[in-house]
Amino acid sequence: MRKLLRPQDILLLGLGGILDVFEEVRDPLGIMARSYNQMYGFTPRRYKKHNYSHLVWRSLKTGYIERVVKNGEAYLRLTPQGKERVGRDFPLFKFQNVKWDGKWRVAIFDIAELNRYTRDRLREKLKELGFGMFQQSVYLSPHDLAKDLSEFIENLDLSEFVYVFEIPRTQITIGDSKVLALKVWRLDQLNERYEKLIEKIENSNLIASHGRGKQLNDLVDLSRQNLSQNMEREDLVKSIREEYVSLLLADPFLPKELLPVTWVFWRLRVLVGKLKI
Repeated sequence: MRKLLRPQDILLLGLGGILDVFEEVRDPLGIMARSYNQMYGFTPRRYKKHNYSHLVWRSLKTGYIERVVKNGEAYLRLTPQGKERVGRDFPLFKFQNVKWDGKWRVAIFDIAELNRYTRDRLREKLKELGFGMFQQSVYLSPHDLAKDLSEFIENLDLSEFVYVFEIPRTQITIGDSKVLALKVWRLDQLNERYEKLIEKIENSNLIASHGRGKQLNDLVDLSRQNLSQNMEREDLVKSIREEYVSLLLADPFLPKELLPVTWVFWRLRVLVGKLKI
């Protein structure tokens, strides 16, 4: 998947609940500063505050989001058109929590060195779709992405050079699927990055420990005690969320059947969802 998110990507992914932050933004067209606090909780710091209002209006105009009123409160909500846009730009996110159909998709290509540019474009597309490299010209995926891949192959007129097979795992007589996934996608490295972020959150005192029996809402309002401390806390939350989003973009979102038993993403997801500014 892409490595850099645009501001509108952040907004649409957040409204879709994909970033585990929220699914609606309250009061977007009333007190903008108030809604901005909710939005900016996970928007990368490089995006300036005054751009937020323009981003909302532009997204409303394109039809990706809509304004609804519930109990007298105004909200932003992702529209079907916005959901389609998210699915098109971030195809892997739709496979979160989806049960594996038990089939491997194998893409094999043979493109001459003289056509290196096209070959590199194909490799980048395969990586964007979450395919993992098994060998130099052999890529694997457990996801049904035939439509996305076939459109790309047809547009580049590569039908003569690319072959995609579906192989049910029941027809693979030798080899362990979990071991294969671990090697192809280097899941141990990604899991280690997840673990480090969990450790960062747990050591930050941003979430009350279970031993103290406190909930997140019981945290002391640091702004009343020391404004600089509160600003540091906000920066830390933003930094953690930025790192979390970068990890999501590196995650192939493999089915649970292919993940190691030590996979800690689900624990991290809960912790990130509890972070508040």
